[in-house]
Parts: sequence; C-alpha cells; structure tokens
Amino acid sequence: MTTPRPAGPAEPAAGGSTKGKGLEGWGTPALVLGVVAAGTAWFLGWVGIVAGLAAVVVGFIGARKAFHDPDRSGGAALAGLVLGLIGLVWGLAVVVPAMLGIGTFGEGMTLDQCMGQANGQQEQRMCATQHLDEYHARFPDRNNS
Repeated sequence: MTTPRPAGPAEPAAGGSTKGKGLEGWGTPALVLGVVAAGTAWFLGWVGIVAGLAAVVVGFIGARKAFHDPDRSGGAALAGLVLGLIGLVWGLAVVVPAMLGIGTFGEGMTLDQCMGQANGQQEQRMCATQHLDEYHARFPDRNNS
C-alpha cells in the first residue's frame, strides 16, 4: 500500500525553494545530445559515439527520475535516450570498420583508380585485397608475399 503524499503549497514561499528536486532539467540536455548524436553519426562517427554515450547516460537518468516522480514528464529524456542509442550504434558502425581496415575504400574502382587514390600502404593493401585477381595477373612476382 502506498502512502499518500502530503499536500504542500503549489508555489514555494518567497525566498524559499522546493527541496528534493535537485537538477530538474534532464530531458532537454538528453534530447539535444541525442539529436546531435543521431545527426552527426552519419558523417562524423566519433562525434556520434561521444554525444550518443552522453545522451544515453543523461536520458537514462532523466527517464529514471521521471519514472519515480509522477509530477515529471520523461518524454524528452526518453527521446534523447533513443536518439543517443541510434547515434551511438551508427557511430560505431562508421568508426569500427575504418579502425579495423575493413572499409569499402576502392570498391567499384579499377585497381589503377584505387591505387591512385590510396594514401599509404594500408589503403594500397586494401586495394590489392579487393582487386586480388587483377593484382595477381599484373604483378605475378609479388604473389608470394
């Protein structure tokens, strides 16, 4: 059985403040961080990861506080949490393949075009891997490496 809440004044007395509320504004920062995360993760993966992680944390805290306090609405916090998750996942989908060197660099190009755009040995190796048959036909002496 739940205990009824005592009826208190709707407005705090002059010079006073409401106690126990702490920081009330968790929904708006979560929503802003979530929008930044989801919006930037498509082309700036790291920004999406960092902002998404922050949005998930702030959104979780805000949604949790709203769940335990019927006077609060947790819609913005929940939306920020969801958008933060989207930005986090998409940012990871952009960054992880690039970090592991399994991206789509050179896809849809000939070996010459790919090697012409390659910056460094790692990208040249990616070109050689993606165009392996053409590479072996053109450079038969490098087949053993």
